[in-house]
Amino acid sequence: MSNTDDRHFLKTADSISDSSCIGRYMTVNIEHVFNNIQLSAENIERGRIAKRFTLARILFSNIWQHRIEIENSKMKMIDTQGMQHSTTFFDEYAVDIRVRVSASRELSYKFERLITQELEGQSKSRLWLWFPALPMGIYPHRLIFQFWIFAPGNTSGQVEDKETLEVVFAFKFTEQLQPGQHFVPLEIEDTSN
Repeated sequence: MSNTDDRHFLKTADSISDSSCIGRYMTVNIEHVFNNIQLSAENIERGRIAKRFTLARILFSNIWQHRIEIENSKMKMIDTQGMQHSTTFFDEYAVDIRVRVSASRELSYKFERLITQELEGQSKSRLWLWFPALPMGIYPHRLIFQFWIFAPGNTSGQVEDKETLEVVFAFKFTEQLQPGQHFVPLEIEDTSN
């Protein structure tokens, strides 16, 4: 894949710790990617509901001097079959989200979820992106992030520049996403206290 657009920054990552991309305005560090994770949430109208997701924890860094808006609708995942996926979530009324860590145990976890956020100049934010669960044997292959740059200090109006950051995973997820071991990092980071 060639990269001739000076507004499109492409990084091929050999490991999850190498999964970052630096642009002119933003940097993204992909800290964790979990495929086909079962979560449950309490819904005021429907009770407890369970769904499976592919989750990615991202550290967004604004390396520009001015505010930039980061928005869910501009984040995409491409799987190993070439299918494109947009971000998703339970629904806006989901509370008390729990991660299934074993057949008999769920752990509450407070996910910092991106909807739309203004990221101030020279600041960072760690957020989870939620994508649909992928079928068995299919894994995330690329994550793509697009940012629209407005006049300094603005997050709307005329788009003055665009930046796309793309990370391609060159490693095998099958070796890193073994059943029953998905959420060890969440057990360490338990935020229910």
